[in-house]
Amino acid sequence: MKFRLGTALTGALLLGALPAFTESDPDLSARHVAAAEAAAGDELAHVLGHCSKIGKSFTIPHDKGHEMLERLIGKGDPRTTAVFDNLIFLGTAWVTAWAIPTSDGIILIDALNNEDEAKRYIEGGLRDIGLDPVDIKKIVVSHAHGDHYGGAVYLKDKYGAEIIMSETDWQELEKDELQFDDPLWGRPPQRDVSVGDGATVTLGDTTITLLETPGHTPGTLSTIVPVTDDGELHKAIIWGGNGLNFGPDAGRFVQMIDSQRRLAAMAREEGFDVFLSNHKTLDGTYTKLDAMEAGAEGNPFVIGSDKVERAFTALSHCVAAQLASFDPEAVPAD
Repeated sequence: MKFRLGTALTGALLLGALPAFTESDPDLSARHVAAAEAAAGDELAHVLGHCSKIGKSFTIPHDKGHEMLERLIGKGDPRTTAVFDNLIFLGTAWVTAWAIPTSDGIILIDALNNEDEAKRYIEGGLRDIGLDPVDIKKIVVSHAHGDHYGGAVYLKDKYGAEIIMSETDWQELEKDELQFDDPLWGRPPQRDVSVGDGATVTLGDTTITLLETPGHTPGTLSTIVPVTDDGELHKAIIWGGNGLNFGPDAGRFVQMIDSQRRLAAMAREEGFDVFLSNHKTLDGTYTKLDAMEAGAEGNPFVIGSDKVERAFTALSHCVAAQLASFDPEAVPAD
């Protein structure tokens, strides 16, 4: 199956090389970039990726899509680590899966690109850390892209794990043509467990909460996970999808801004003090793993609710800056 990018505007154009009919407000973009940088400061500069790409071309020609994905998958470099008592980092230098061991088995957040990665980085990583992959009972797929569902069918077939996704993104996978597809990805799962905003998933002694945070896909899920560090309780939020890879669709940009603003407010109100992602560059996973290995005092993944709020605030301003580059009237008021 060929790498497909949906329609010419909503798929092949990944932002930046915008159609001639679009408008732009460079001053508004600049104001949002400045606001993002102020919110992030030096400590959270890794969340500012979208702010650095305004005005640049991110069109991926159809014949280059497979080559790009091949390079990303080839990054490898797994670093399986228990970052909390009950949260395990699995994956590679490009894409992440998180394992949550409970008293009655393992909840997996995302399943990497394909069966081979599921074998090497999920099964192998769990064994390396003293866990048995046979205990995988539930797989939450954050969104309907192959780098997150690619190994799910293999794990379901082998261990009987149920696959959980938002109803909205199940519908995305059931369309005649996927937004993205490539033979390097495992096949999309068939509809299994469908959830909506605010759904909870319980396994043994652990309950996680799923929030529908649309933007990256129409039904992206972000996950609230109660974690402990040497028995001390913290609240992690795993941001479900951040790429602006759906073309100049102002409605989707607004959805993402709204989702990020919602989580910024929740960080403050509910005390999220751990910010995580399913791509290690966004949450600085490897930098934090380096700090852990160097014997850092305290857990570097615990950044406090103020910084989690600032991270989501910075993300929202970067997306607003991008939106201002082609449809400034659509940018939501602060």
